[in-house]
Amino acid sequence: MKESIPYLLIFLLVFTIVACQDKDDQEADLSKFREIAYNYLDDSTQETIIGNWKKAFVRKNRNGNYEVLFNTIYDALLGPIVIEIDGKTREVIGIYPRD
Repeated sequence: MKESIPYLLIFLLVFTIVACQDKDDQEADLSKFREIAYNYLDDSTQETIIGNWKKAFVRKNRNGNYEVLFNTIYDALLGPIVIEIDGKTREVIGIYPRD
């Protein structure tokens, strides 16, 4: 039993490192989608964004594409800006209409 404890500790350490690395890689990918979406907007629209655009909400939809949501000063009137990006090519598909 005592002989298996070091192996168990090594396994847990490796598992923890791999899990943290996956999370960091995923966050780096989401940051790239945020940057693509932000750069797609014109300067006047970028100026209306509230808060740090680098922390915009990103979600993956059913077809594997990503949606980046930017809150703006016009959210109460129009809703947020939502930009869809192709998950494979990382090209902007379009901007969802605002109310």
